[in-house]
Amino acid sequence: MTTWELYRNWDVVRYLVYYLVENLVPPEAIRGKDVIDFSSGLGDLSAYIASQGPRSLTSTSPAEIDPPEKIAALEDVKFIAGVPAQAIGAKLAPNSADLFVARMVVQFPTVEEDRIDVDGMLAQIYEVLRPGGQLIICSHEFTELDRHYEAVGTSLDDYKQELLTRHSGEHRQYLVDLIELFDTIGVPPREGVHGQTGFGLKALMMVDSLVKAGFHIEMAAEIEDFTFPRGISTDYGERQEYYKQLAEQVFAIKQKHILTPQFENKYQRPQVLQSILKEINALHPFVSVPIFKIRASKPA
Repeated sequence: MTTWELYRNWDVVRYLVYYLVENLVPPEAIRGKDVIDFSSGLGDLSAYIASQGPRSLTSTSPAEIDPPEKIAALEDVKFIAGVPAQAIGAKLAPNSADLFVARMVVQFPTVEEDRIDVDGMLAQIYEVLRPGGQLIICSHEFTELDRHYEAVGTSLDDYKQELLTRHSGEHRQYLVDLIELFDTIGVPPREGVHGQTGFGLKALMMVDSLVKAGFHIEMAAEIEDFTFPRGISTDYGERQEYYKQLAEQVFAIKQKHILTPQFENKYQRPQVLQSILKEINALHPFVSVPIFKIRASKPA
């Protein structure tokens, strides 16, 4: 794992926070294709993609590391380390991929940190894809912390503390949990359409960026929730076995519900998602934010 993943105990946390396997990349999008799994993390998505018969699979990491265990165990998979968001075009050949997958990574780079943002990433990905090639991305949907505009403009830490002093009861606990989620995962703060402070990407702005980059939008939807267990950032060290067992249970619950025709139906999905959240919150308190998925293609 990378330093980022070790710091966040990602080998456990990843299976608590989302499913995003078959419901992200269906088998028919993979078979016989040259696929890039960008910023592949633990390698669990790469392992799934490799099992679906791609013509080739390239997995990347932003850090200069050896391939993670799940990728190292795969045959005929090319692993390229040192591919941060601003180096996609420099490290990946133009017109080399039929499918480019970026799972829960496009929300992290910012102009201030990596000197690139969504538009810069899309311009590079567009060149890497062949005509007719597909891009599949997903991200936390933009979630505002609160609507106290008078606190905007202060430091982020002061802003968060200000919000907590203004609320009590269940809503204050929700804010505490939301702040823990964003601080632990490290999603950079972003500005909402009315200037409010929040985190994650705005789906409509992403659609606009894709269109301006030359992509054709094939689908856009909120597909599941990012579910973060309350307190894990402070008590994981003392309860590692508890969280490992919780991760197995949560992942199994999501798999049971997500891989169903009801979840595939966008009108029935809200009720199924409600069932998922009810079941996992019976095990442990979670805070959740929506995840959106967009599939787009480069014109042939």
